[in-house]
Amino acid sequence: MSTILTIWNTSNKGKSNTILQLANSILREYPNHKIIYSSKDLAILSIDFRLIIEINEKIIALESQGDPGTGLEKRLTSVINSYQPDLIITSSRTRGETIWAINNIAKIHNYDKIWTSTYETSHSHNQMNSLKAEHLLDLIQKLGLI
Repeated sequence: MSTILTIWNTSNKGKSNTILQLANSILREYPNHKIIYSSKDLAILSIDFRLIIEINEKIIALESQGDPGTGLEKRLTSVINSYQPDLIITSSRTRGETIWAINNIAKIHNYDKIWTSTYETSHSHNQMNSLKAEHLLDLIQKLGLI
């Protein structure tokens, strides 16, 4: 079954940065990946990006921008219609339109959902986001999603 993995938390908690770290980890771990689409130059990939890659005959979509008012549901629908990803990794706030968008997408397109949050700390934010990305990579590998 196709899966949508959502990193959710309130604003400014490292959701997009964690997805960026995860994207970089995936690209390093799977050097034979095939880039299908990237909204930004991979050499300088930064927050608020879309990346569609193929690894082990699976399409993985990373959509890091999950703020309210950004058209998340429309953007994810476009990704699904264009690329039919096996795994979508995205972010969301903890309430409101982004939650509804994820739930609607999952229901309409028959995606399994995994919800997770960033690690919260008063220091070492980048290190914590990197560690969360490592844990997410391990999770998706062990679940056979990649």
